Formats: sequence, structure tokens, C-alpha cells
Amino acid sequence: MHKVDIKPDAPDMAAVHTVETLVASPKFMECLTFCNETLLSIHQQLPREVRYVADMRRWIMTHGALKLNFAHQLDSRSPALTASNLYREVVHTGAVSPNTVTNYLKEIEHLGYIEALPRGDRRLRAYRMSAFSERMFYHYLTVHLNGLDILDGHKRSDGAQSDPKILTHMHPVFASLMLKDAAYYHPPASIAPLVHSTVGISVLNEMTRKADSEYYDEKEKVSVSLDSANAMAQRYGTSRGNIARLLAKVRAAGDYGQSDKGHWVSKQLLQEYYRWQASKLAHISAAYAHALKAREISRIKKI
Repeated sequence: MHKVDIKPDAPDMAAVHTVETLVASPKFMECLTFCNETLLSIHQQLPREVRYVADMRRWIMTHGALKLNFAHQLDSRSPALTASNLYREVVHTGAVSPNTVTNYLKEIEHLGYIEALPRGDRRLRAYRMSAFSERMFYHYLTVHLNGLDILDGHKRSDGAQSDPKILTHMHPVFASLMLKDAAYYHPPASIAPLVHSTVGISVLNEMTRKADSEYYDEKEKVSVSLDSANAMAQRYGTSRGNIARLLAKVRAAGDYGQSDKGHWVSKQLLQEYYRWQASKLAHISAAYAHALKAREISRIKKI
């Protein structure tokens, strides 16, 4: 239903990027820095809410839920968000069991992130995203559209602001692309310890956002500016020990440490992190182009 067949050079359409075109762009770091700084700010403002979608297993289930929610919203014939439908969406990742999915839905329903749909069959419990959740995920997409606009000047965010339905069309396509991207949900070993924890992605963003482009020794260690574990713990609503344990895992793998010049990360971690983030941005660009095309078709049908 959401097959994406878009040519990057199609007329009247924002560019669809690949990982390679993104990391090769002279403005890639400016784009990534904008996205990361904005998301770090959101994490500081809403630590509890971010916590429930931050680690990779929850991220996988959340994107499966987004796909079902918005696809059903666009076409009531599409499967609704239920435990069995969500499990079918994400079982291929190997990250969840049926019980994990059921418990996840119960948990986020209790927190008010989803709400039950009225159904004729009481045995089948179906859900929709709450208004708050939809606003949050629309904002998430908009942040990345702004980042892409910084990179190539295509003004996607203006398009989404003038026609918010573009974001509704984007979500199921973006989620589908992400859930097909095993390189994303099985991240490289250098960043996996952080990506698989609830606050780790924010720590990873902090570790890499002020990387010095100069490699300062023969082991290709890259100088970075990193705050204390205590300061990060306060920002993200966790314990200092939790942050310290995360950093210790990356240090044990040889991808992070300290010297007389300060904190450093390995060149490998930095490059793998950039490509990992670029894959998300590439999928955002494809989902936007698809949504733009869908909205144009919708307008033509109304004429």
C-alpha cells in the first residue's frame, strides 16, 4: 500500500537523498547539529515522554504503531493498531515477543499516549494515538524536515506547514522504510550500547555534536566536548550511575575515553554514527516526496 517509487530528480519535488549524498554534503553537519540540538532540547523538556520511545526495542514498536495508526487514519480499510497487528509489523526485527507488544500497548495506554477505539467486537482491542502523541510525532518529523531544508534549501517545512496533511501521509511511509532498514534497527557495535538504552541516544548525540574534525593521534581518536555524567543525568531525568555505566560500555569497546586533551571518541564510532543518522534523514526525504505526491493526487481527484 505504501510502496515508494520516487525519482530524486522528478520535477516539482524535493530531493530524495541517499546516505551517500547526505554524508557527502558540505551542509550535512549543520543539518545533523540542528536536528540533534532540537531533539536534545525536547528530551530535557519532556524526559518521561522521550524515555518511552528512546531505546531501540520501544523505538521499533513505536514506529510499528505509528505506521498502523496513520495508515488506518488515511484509509479505514487498513489494519488498525492492535497487539496482533503490531506484532506482525515488527516480528521480523527479532526484538519483541507477543507479550512484549501487549505489555507495551498497555503501558502507553496507561500513560495516555494511545486510547482505545470503540469497537463492535469487544474481544479485539484497537487503539489510536492520542492527540498529544500525534502532535509530538508531527513535531519530530518537522524537526527533520527543517534539517533537510538547511542541507538543500528545498523548503519542505514550509510545505508541511501550509498543508499539515503531508505529515499524516509521511508517517506510515517513514515508519515502513525505517522498519525495513535492518542497518538502522541493528546499529553498528560502536553505538549499539547507547542506542539500546533509554537515555543513550541523547548521550550519543552529546558525545558527537561537538566533534573536532582534526584527528589528534595515530589511533584516530577524535576530540569531543562532553559534559559530566552528573550534568547529563540531571538533564535527562536519570541517575549519574546510569550515565556512567553507559559510557563505561563504550570505553570498554575502545570507542570512547579521556586523555590530557580531554574527551575523545573513535573515528569509527563517529563515521558509523553519521551514516546511521543519515539513513534516518534519507528515509525522511523519501517519505516527504511520497507524501507530496499523494497530496497532489488527492487534489486532482477533487477537481
